[in-house]
Amino acid sequence: MRKTIFTLLPVLALGLAACSPGAESNLSNSLDRTGDSLANSMNDMGNTLGNAADDAGAAIGNTADDIGNRAEHVGNAIDEATR
Repeated sequence: MRKTIFTLLPVLALGLAACSPGAESNLSNSLDRTGDSLANSMNDMGNTLGNAADDAGAAIGNTADDIGNRAEHVGNAIDEATR
């Protein structure tokens, strides 16, 4: 039933658009707003993904730095112990 309703909505919208110029204008405006909303959502999603990737990169970089620092401390400890 639900699929049938969604399938018939475009046909109904086109039928309404054919009824009057005002209805056609309203439909056109609605479609424009829908397109704008979708574009904004995609931009927001892109920004969110970009920020998440930046955060993950920073976390990986910090972990690598921490490992390097620990390895340096171990190397220093070994040097001190063997003198």
